[in-house]
Amino acid sequence: MILAYIPVFVCLTLLVSAKWSFSYFGLSCFEQIIFHLKVPLEGTNTEFITDWVKKCGIKALGLTIIVYFIQSWFFPHPFVFIHILCAASLIWAAHTVGMFEWIINQFRKTDLYETYFVDTNTVKMTFPEKKQNLIYIFVESLETTYTSKENGGDYPEDLIPRLSRLGKEHLNFSHQEQLGGAHVLAGTGWTTGGIVAQTSGVGLTVPLTSHRFKEGVPFLEKNKTLQDILHEEGYQQEFCIGSQAAFGGRKFYFDTHGPVKIFDYNTVKNQLPANYPVFWGFEDEKLFAYAKEEITKMASKDQPFHFSMLTVDTHHPKGYKDRHYQNQYPERLSNIIHESDRKIGEFIQWIQAQPFYKDTTIVICGDHTSMAEEYISHTYDPSYDRTTFNTIIHAKNKPKQNKNRKFTSFDFFPTVLSAMGVKIEGDRLGFGTNLFSDQKTIPEKIGYKRFDKELRKQSKYYWEHIL
Repeated sequence: MILAYIPVFVCLTLLVSAKWSFSYFGLSCFEQIIFHLKVPLEGTNTEFITDWVKKCGIKALGLTIIVYFIQSWFFPHPFVFIHILCAASLIWAAHTVGMFEWIINQFRKTDLYETYFVDTNTVKMTFPEKKQNLIYIFVESLETTYTSKENGGDYPEDLIPRLSRLGKEHLNFSHQEQLGGAHVLAGTGWTTGGIVAQTSGVGLTVPLTSHRFKEGVPFLEKNKTLQDILHEEGYQQEFCIGSQAAFGGRKFYFDTHGPVKIFDYNTVKNQLPANYPVFWGFEDEKLFAYAKEEITKMASKDQPFHFSMLTVDTHHPKGYKDRHYQNQYPERLSNIIHESDRKIGEFIQWIQAQPFYKDTTIVICGDHTSMAEEYISHTYDPSYDRTTFNTIIHAKNKPKQNKNRKFTSFDFFPTVLSAMGVKIEGDRLGFGTNLFSDQKTIPEKIGYKRFDKELRKQSKYYWEHIL
């Protein structure tokens, strides 16, 4: 009889885990789950396993015991009861994570790509005679939400004062009159999806039957990316990260498009103290120190360079408390965000003091909005319109309009090139629109809701021309 309750425990575990996954991971869409089933997960921060056992495993076990006694007291036919309970649990779990909508979308077709997607391979681009270096800083979960309400955010005071100042002094593309940013759509709401969207103009709404994203298999090989374009123009390129780059397929992406040198946890693990790894690998304090060394090496060569990096300390759900952590705000993650702002601000000051700065464009962008759902829901107004923060320093172009725009992560692809002084025929690449131009973005033409809805559907074009 007890063995019959193993399926009950499994189904209740799935039910509890489905609800927990949204509060813990802030899942943006079921496509995110499908993608991560297809890519390496090596280097994952194992802290979530402990939290899962506490909040899901133990809870599911307790519910199973309660169900056992309820059945024993009130239901004379246990197997009928068990089957009904298991079926109901599985259906509700699938509904919670959006699985049914995803299944329906596997049979829906879209002409979005044929109508709006611009194949970068067919676009003429003209670089300036003196090519700009590019430093691209992807900041984990960086939102405009974290700035003060006075600046357009939703915190009582400014958690990111240095970034806010940079956005005001230089260039910030905004969805509103004050500081603002890009909206996150399907296929772009996690780190790999956000980086791919910003550097290639396409998302990761990957079909279940696709066999891509495994080691040795090209990653979106038919789609021309920022790395491909800069390689053709003779750029040195490097991607620096404090975790294992293989996680989430990031290494495969940069291996396919470039070449791009990878500097990650594995690069320096033998040089780190014995108590490492910490958090996802090594913390941002070390990341910025390594970044300065790597950029200095690249700048010493007689070639333009493209250096990109991804921070990690503000990663959901709790962030990483390093030796500089201070209890200045009530929420742990608010303090970590504030400390991250300080590190980024000091890093930018260092860059601005270097001789290569005069020939360098700096881009700072959130990779996606935060997945720390409990922190967001408990700290900020649920009606606040959340966007990823951005600022571009030393742009070689001036925008026609940078406020009150409707735009997404895709639009940074052509916009970053334009910021480097590159002229783009038609001002469009992939799903992205050059925000310096007077061209309308796709959301400005059809709206966010329709764009997001169409992205979730199936496309023959995506299969044949992008994957």
